Amino acid sequence: MIDLSRFSAIIFDFDGVIADSESLQCRAWNRLAVELGVDRTVEASYIVGRLDRDIGPELFPHVDAKWCLDRKYEHEMALINAGELQAIAHVDRLLERIIQTHKIAICSSSERDVIEDRLDRLGLRRYFNLIVGRYEVKRHKPLPDPYLKAIELLELPVEKICVIEDSPTGVTAARAANLFTIQLLHDGIPRAESANAVIRSYEELL
Repeated sequence: MIDLSRFSAIIFDFDGVIADSESLQCRAWNRLAVELGVDRTVEASYIVGRLDRDIGPELFPHVDAKWCLDRKYEHEMALINAGELQAIAHVDRLLERIIQTHKIAICSSSERDVIEDRLDRLGLRRYFNLIVGRYEVKRHKPLPDPYLKAIELLELPVEKICVIEDSPTGVTAARAANLFTIQLLHDGIPRAESANAVIRSYEELL
């Protein structure tokens, strides 16, 4: 079992680590594919750790990129407004366990306002002291810049900070910032060789 007590802060990625949004995003992309008459099924392994602006033109090169992203977002929001957004299993129990003993942060390639809205919908916003989103830095994962910004704002030495990521892209970014990194491994997601530890459920941390 990983001893979290040796850390003073835990930084979580958001998509696939706090919110089960990657499966929801796959559903949104697949709805768009049906709408466009494209015979393509998008799975989590294709989108994890990637930005929509890169995914859309690859999937639908014949479609205007901005329209594609806007329409995918509409499908995604329809699912969310229908109550389809769920938290990753047992993350609420872990957050409740560490809230009194650790600073808790999010470091994500999603926009801060999107993260805050979805935390509110999941009833989890109160747990987080800090959010570093897409526009807080100029360069994104797999570069370490988002985590370097989080380290700066947490005002803690790197050895007192632990990261939980799911994608190899995110693990690479956290390790490049010299942070102890746990990969939360989902089905279909490649294992990141540079991760310090791997779990398949938050129950392993409880």
